[in-house]
Amino acid sequence: MKTKTEIEIELNETVAYSRRSERFEAHCPKCERRVEMVSPHIAALLDHSPERAIYRLIESDQVHFVETDRVMICLNSLLHKESTSDSR
Repeated sequence: MKTKTEIEIELNETVAYSRRSERFEAHCPKCERRVEMVSPHIAALLDHSPERAIYRLIESDQVHFVETDRVMICLNSLLHKESTSDSR
């Protein structure tokens, strides 16, 4: 008689970022309030997706962003996107 053994592993992950060029507070025109904005690189880390997927979210208007000298994503909309749709 064969026995089957199942092993479950639970992992916790913490992402810490501190470079000022990667995040800052700004007014989001769509949220109409001051929110934390993050670079596409940090958004990809937080979303557990490739950076290109973040640009697809921007292009399909699924996340809010501002564009000055670089693109910055509204963290509020990214987190809201995760709870309402999974685009990965």
